[in-house]
Amino acid sequence: MPRRLVNLALLVAVPVLVATGLLAWVAPSPIAEGLLVMHRVAGVGLVLALAWKYGIARRSVRRRVRGGLDVSLAVGGIASIALLLVLGLGLAWSIGVVSFDRPLGYSLLNVHVFVGVALVPLMVAHAARRWESRPATRDLGGRRVALRALALGVGAVVATAALDRVGLARRSTGSRAAASFSGNDFPLTIWAFDAVPTIDAATWSMRIDGDVVSPGAIFYEDLLALPSTEREAVLDCTGGWWTEQRWRGVTLADLLASHGVRASAKRVDVVSLTGHAWSFPIVEADRLLIATHVGGETLSPGHGYPARLIAPEHRGFQWIKWVIQVHVA
Repeated sequence: MPRRLVNLALLVAVPVLVATGLLAWVAPSPIAEGLLVMHRVAGVGLVLALAWKYGIARRSVRRRVRGGLDVSLAVGGIASIALLLVLGLGLAWSIGVVSFDRPLGYSLLNVHVFVGVALVPLMVAHAARRWESRPATRDLGGRRVALRALALGVGAVVATAALDRVGLARRSTGSRAAASFSGNDFPLTIWAFDAVPTIDAATWSMRIDGDVVSPGAIFYEDLLALPSTEREAVLDCTGGWWTEQRWRGVTLADLLASHGVRASAKRVDVVSLTGHAWSFPIVEADRLLIATHVGGETLSPGHGYPARLIAPEHRGFQWIKWVIQVHVA
């Protein structure tokens, strides 16, 4: 395959992989599943394409090393290491060699994501120093090139399907099962590395304000006194694990009803004591739960005591812990 076409393909593939991986975090479930399939196929295709890139890079490195120090060679070397790390971790996760709790206490899926995001500027910097304009893009087509590209695509799809059948069982998101129906005894992950706050339920309150008729605050004992709802819901963490638990609390719709939501309301923002927040369409209020208990147990501090949001079919980082405000807009 022509050298320039291989380089252009790699330059496009890395941002596509990052975009599909990150967008799948916030997209609705059906769309997210499609994005993640595309992500896996693109990753496998990238691995297969590296066979051509290896030959190109080997000849180029030999030639340029003889010419002395080359900044682009150093940037390209760092980018190559990052790429191999990302692909290696992705493959190891897919076949079950690593998981969210092994071989380290920190999920290597997060490392996969962080290094993947950092790879984009490295690739752009490398391409900016090594950009080539010949042959012209329009001259890169041809029957042989098209057949090779088709073979690469088919190979990526087949290899992805094969990988999906090996290793430990996982959800379409890549997450693995962790301690379902165990009360508070499931993994503890905190978005953005926030520390677990110390909250006194006697002084804690949650404010309901914004586009409501009667803004105000509700205290913990008042929250417990409201009619409760129990629901089984799956918490799927971007750290690579999922757990199904039975949660108890008050639906957001019931909570807002006592404050009179105006007809103009479009969304509801749920805010944590740490400042972390997420917005949801107001039409989802009946599906969202402000939970105080899990598996019959009072929420532990690490899992959001005294109140956390339960948001079925949303990823874990959107399940806001330590809720102190519900803002309607």
